[in-house]
Formats: sequence, structure tokens, C-alpha cells
Amino acid sequence: MKKLLLFVAVAILLPMVVMANTDLLRFTPTLEKWGPKHGLIQQQLQARIDLPNNQKIMGHYCSDSLSSEGFAMMSSGLMPIAAMLEPDELDVFQGGKIVAFRVGLVEPAEIARVFVIPVTAQGKYGDKTEWMCSVGDAGWNMVELETPYEINLAENEKLLIGFYYKQTADGKPLSLVKLGQPYDSYTYRKVGSSSKWRPLEFIENGNLSIQCIVEKDDFPEYRIASYDLQSIDFVQIGDELPFILKVKNKGIKTVEANTLTVKVMIDGQEVTTVTNADAFYDEFYSLKGLVPTGGLASGDHVMSVQVVSVAGVPQENMPVYEYAFKAYQHGFPRQKHLVEQLTSTYCTYCPLGNSMLSILTSKRDDIIWVGIHGNLGSGVDPYRSNQGDTIMSYLTGGSISYPSGAFDRMPGWDDPNTIVNGLGYYEQYHELVAEYLGEFFDYISESTPTFAEIKGNCRIDEATRKATVTISGELSTDFNLMMGEDATLTVYLVEDSLIAPQLNLGTWVNKYQHNGVFRKALNSVFGSKLNIIGNHYHNTYSVTIPNSWNWENMRVVAFISRPMKNAVTGFTDMFVNNADCFSFKVGADDPVKGDVNGDNEVNIADVNEVIAAIISADLTNPAVDVTEDSEVNIADVNAVINIILK
Repeated sequence: MKKLLLFVAVAILLPMVVMANTDLLRFTPTLEKWGPKHGLIQQQLQARIDLPNNQKIMGHYCSDSLSSEGFAMMSSGLMPIAAMLEPDELDVFQGGKIVAFRVGLVEPAEIARVFVIPVTAQGKYGDKTEWMCSVGDAGWNMVELETPYEINLAENEKLLIGFYYKQTADGKPLSLVKLGQPYDSYTYRKVGSSSKWRPLEFIENGNLSIQCIVEKDDFPEYRIASYDLQSIDFVQIGDELPFILKVKNKGIKTVEANTLTVKVMIDGQEVTTVTNADAFYDEFYSLKGLVPTGGLASGDHVMSVQVVSVAGVPQENMPVYEYAFKAYQHGFPRQKHLVEQLTSTYCTYCPLGNSMLSILTSKRDDIIWVGIHGNLGSGVDPYRSNQGDTIMSYLTGGSISYPSGAFDRMPGWDDPNTIVNGLGYYEQYHELVAEYLGEFFDYISESTPTFAEIKGNCRIDEATRKATVTISGELSTDFNLMMGEDATLTVYLVEDSLIAPQLNLGTWVNKYQHNGVFRKALNSVFGSKLNIIGNHYHNTYSVTIPNSWNWENMRVVAFISRPMKNAVTGFTDMFVNNADCFSFKVGADDPVKGDVNGDNEVNIADVNEVIAAIISADLTNPAVDVTEDSEVNIADVNAVINIILK
């Protein structure tokens, strides 16, 4: 619970994640990591601090901005707090001297002294230099130094700059601002038997409002630094490929609009140049560009971006940033998104996840919610299965926590390095989390094209309980290039309206209704290869529904994805490209003669499928053998044409 004990915000921090058998975790959804169409909004120019040309602000951010809500450390007495300045933030200040500190507070607090500590590249802390002071007003406090601090840093050396302060019993004076690159704040505290400077692990709330004023006679007018190229993974050929490059001027002049030029190349060939739309100076600026893609071939490409000049002056030795993407010819509308919830009837917090997902599915009709049950501790879940255990293990790499879930098996919802994240949010945050998760699904739809459609024909014989499931659809001409030849079709059976006891916040609910419960994967939990005929696929499965399952409450969930992998081979490349669900109908469908592609229609597409089968030497496929003579040839083409003409 270390995060909760170290910091408390003025407002309740939201949302909170509660996972079985773990500490309380803080989760702050941010759309910024979801790509240029969502969180990467153009940063507004901040009010510049008026300084002479031989002085410059040194800090994680350089404006007068302060947080509107305060934070506090859960401790009493005089407490240290600091920001660690990295080498790339310090290089332009080498040889200068710190002449003043600026400390920003949300509300008054007693500031007793400020300090600087050099930190070597190996993490060794040097001698602390400190200055006594007596300030502490709300807003920015200036501490002028009688003895300036000379900045003479070794290679890759850092500086820890901070202050000691005392807050009132209920005060929350600290300002953390979401500007610049995100860095953690530090405090000196004892853990175990040793005391040392430690990060507060509160990076998501912003940078500490502490700055130094550095004096130096030879600050450059411009010194451009660039960082963090971002783009999208797929682009339709002919559309413009968006990108964002973060840039910063470490010099003392404003970079006026349209004076910074970047060169953009695709596969080593220059395709365009882009300039900054707005003026900026020493804050980070998100330079946006649109890159033409006409004439690209389908498949993998690399975009390269490099700053080449500012104010007409060439910039030498600037880094080149690369972003790999795929170009495709056409896609399909996304049908539904897949939520694979990891849950247990013995998980006391799992009903919180159920409640949040119920709100999400009530707001959207494009969500498929599958509840995969497992045991917890010594408790045996009545809906646990070997297949379900395998799915959970592969989705998580073996580190299973309840309640949690995978969302189209895409990383980036809470943690960009995993596809499964927590779902145990306190009830008062369910509406908010459902809204954010809906935004995440919208981002997936916008940024990841769909390369296959999914149609289902699911029939059951009531007497024998034998079910036949046919999943088919059209494929993009680029399907193999975009999804890989190892892409799989997976088919789940799920059941609604199951009643069983459920532990709920410490109390057993005897008649709890469970919906979307995973029962079985028809082919395999790992899916199966698509049976492709031309630009269509057609897969059929048979299963006998057990007597204890109510087929009328069952649905078939079908999805096309990258294959499941484990932690060794990397378990983030499993994204679901399209999904849909279907109910069972009673009785067997009479086959439609000549319907080669399984779309329940006979038209020119079926003629093309037979021709494609002949060309590919697929001469024994019964789905294409319209004449039923055990051979696929021109006679089958003519048979389909005759059916159409009739």
C-alpha cells in the first residue's frame, strides 16, 4: 500500500483498483498512451517567465503553471521532497551557476531550506549543498542564493534539486503539474534498516513544481532536442499517415511558427517536410505531421523523421526516429469487441468487475463479454475448466489476478506492456471507468483496421443436442500480410443466466446470476487455421451440448486474432481483429446449392471462388465440388453459373 501512504490528493484519487490477494493499486486512466487521435493533443504555449538573456529556467518544466489540486506527504515534521534532473535536461546549463530557486505551492506551507545533490551515472549521491530560507506562500516562491552553485557535471551526471517543508495537519500544499516529460518525485526515507533517497512512485500525477534559475553568459539561441516519435500501426494506401514528434528548444529564443523543419522519409525515400504550426520556446512541443502514402505497396514499411533546420539554420547530427507501420488496401467495419474477464466465484472483489462491465455493455452494443472462471485459493469454482485455465495462463503469462480482463487482447489500457489489467474498481468509479474503456475501444476501432468479416450460422438438433456451427466471411486481399498466415479463428461457447453462490465484498450471495460464462472452445483455445477459398473463409464445427447446459441461453462467440502465445514467446502479440456472437437456431439448414463461400447467396462471388480453387489446385475440397463428382473442375464453374441464371 506504499502509494496510498506516501501521497494523498485533495480529491479522491480515481479510480482505485482492488485485486484479489494484492495491495490496493492506484490507476489513473490516460488517453495519452492511446495514440495521436486521442491523448496527444497539441500542448498550448505556456506563459513565459521574463528573464534576461543570461538566465534560464532549469527544471522538468519551465512555465509558471501550478496544479489546481494539492498533494501531501503522509508524514509530520520537516520533510524533504525533490526532483531528479536528467543529463539531457542539464547539458545546456553546464558551466553556469544556480542563482535562485523557485518553489510552487498550491497552499501555504513552511519552506525551511532548498538544496542540490549531484548524482553520478552509477547512482551514487554526492555532497548536499543547501541554503536556509523562510518562504511558503501559495503560488511561486523565489529563494535567491547568496552563494550561487557552480554546475560542473561529470558525464551522465544528474542533479537532485529539492526543498524541506512543513505542512499543516490537513494541508495539501504540493503542486504536481502534467507538463514536459513525466518524471517521478523523490523523498528521503527509511525502509527497513537503511535510509536513502527513493522515488515516490507517483509519476502519473505530474512533475514537482520546483525550478532553478541558472545564469550563464553563452546560452545558445537555439538548441533543438527531439524525442518520442509516435504514429499509428496501420494506414490505408492513399490516406495520410499521421505522426507526432516531441521537440524542445534548450536555447533562449522562441521558435516561431513554421521555422522548424523536419524531413520525413518512407523506406529511405524522402516524401515530405513538415514545420511547426505554432510558436514554442523551452517547453515540450508536439509537432504534428501528415505523410502521403499514395503508391505504397501493401505490407511493412518504415517512416523516418529527422529535424533538419530551425530559423533557416541547418541542425547537425540530429537523431533519426523510425516508426514501423503496415500499409493495406482495404478493410471491413469492425463488428464487435471482445472482453475476456478473468473471474472466480471465490473472488470477493469480482462483483465490482461485473458491475462495471454491466454498465459498459448497457452503453454499447458492440461488446462481447466472456467470463472465464477459475479457482481461487482452496475454493473450487463450479464454472472452472481446463480450457479456461489455459486461456488465463496464456493471456497473463501465468500471473493470474482476479478480477481482471483482456480487451481485444490489446496492450495499453492500464499497462502498455500487458494485455490483462485490473477490473476491481470501487463502485463510485464504474461510470467513469466504463467511459474510459469505451474510449479505448473507440481508439482500437480507429487505429486498427479489420481485415475479415465474421458471419455465423449456428444450428442445433433438439433431440440429439448436436450443434453445427459454421463461421465464414470475406477476407481483405491483404489479410495474410496484415494478420499473418498463422492468424486463427477461435470459437467459444458461453452461457448466460447461470445461478451460483458468489463471494461479494466479504459476504456470500447464494443466488448470484453469472452471464457470459465460458463453457468450451469448439476447435481449441488456441484457435484453428482459417479454411480459405479465394478471398473467403468457411469453417464448420460440430459439438454435442451436455444435458446440464441450457442451449437456449448459450451463444457462440467467434473471433479472428493473432495466435495465443505464452510469456516465453511474448504474450502481447495476440490482438483480436474482429469478433461477433450468434445464437442457436433449431433444425438443420438445407444447404444452398452453389453457395461455395457460405454466405447463403449464390452469385458471381461463388464463381470466382471455384475458379480460385482450380487455380490453386484445391481440387478435392467438398465445399467447392458443386457437381459432387469428387473433382473440382470447369464443370463446377458452369454449375454455379447455371444456378445463377435460373
